[in-house]
Amino acid sequence: MIGLKGKGIRTATVVAATAMLGLGAFLAMPEDAPAAGKIYQGKLYSATRGGHMVFTNITIDADRQMVSGSIAGRMPLPNNDGADAIELSHDKKTIYYPTWDSTLYTVDISGDEPKVIAEKKWMKEVSKSCGSHMGPDGKLYLTSMSFGDIHVLDVDNPKEAKLMDRLYKTTYLCGVQVTANKDEVWTTDMKESALYVYDAKTHKQKNKIEIGGEFLHRARWSPNGERLYQASTGSMSPDANGNFRIIDAKSKKITDKIVLGPNYDAHDVVLTPDEKYAIVAVRRVPAKEFKDSEYVVFNLETKKSIGTISMCAGCHNANGVDPEVKPGREVFICGAQAVWK
Repeated sequence: MIGLKGKGIRTATVVAATAMLGLGAFLAMPEDAPAAGKIYQGKLYSATRGGHMVFTNITIDADRQMVSGSIAGRMPLPNNDGADAIELSHDKKTIYYPTWDSTLYTVDISGDEPKVIAEKKWMKEVSKSCGSHMGPDGKLYLTSMSFGDIHVLDVDNPKEAKLMDRLYKTTYLCGVQVTANKDEVWTTDMKESALYVYDAKTHKQKNKIEIGGEFLHRARWSPNGERLYQASTGSMSPDANGNFRIIDAKSKKITDKIVLGPNYDAHDVVLTPDEKYAIVAVRRVPAKEFKDSEYVVFNLETKKSIGTISMCAGCHNANGVDPEVKPGREVFICGAQAVWK
């Protein structure tokens, strides 16, 4: 298990809502880091509890083992409601953004600026969606923390999402992922601290992967579908060591655990297309002290952090904003999605 141990440098740059004005901090190359000679560039999109979606430019220099980034903008939500889940369409032109009040925002990201092209409630009750997955069947899978089940939405027409089914009832669901062959549905139960594997045809539980004593969040397949990356706050105590685990999809066994360290809550994991780097969306805790979230970038070969990008504090501080921390309006990002160049 490898900890962050303060090696990440928080970025303090700020940009306006519609333009990039600065670059993030850099870290020097570790002595044992490979010189891959590759540059990764892309844009990260995250859901927030602050009532707006944020999008961020990121560059990973594999040769020098550095990361730079800056907030490219923010898109306020019409109803100003917080969100955890966020999902990208298969063609990478659309973001599906479900808020806690069961409103699904369909966002066109094909242009220079994201635009809301549809706003629709898929149910009257408050679902508190946490996890999401654009399944191989083209359906949008959303988890409900309120009801502990999976909501399956038909989004063939992105502007007219329809609730098709509600499945896999447990207690307090966050993560959901469907296997590429459509045979299995994996869910993550926060409070039970376990992952459940279901047969997609019979809806019967096949496996249970117990973690124990941890508050589990979102999960994400590797690009080839062979591994699951599961984010966790570490434990339910205030001084939790956030981490993410790597689980083999075939054996259903945990193969690795990477610890971020104290005061970091891992909420989601984004991977580069070649699975060489993991970008972890983390909340800094305690919230009243840090009032920030970060992207922490890990080299998955060395299992070391190569840098971080501040997502909240830098922008808030530069604009003289001191957001109030209260239930449902906390200062942090949760789900993350990436569009790579």
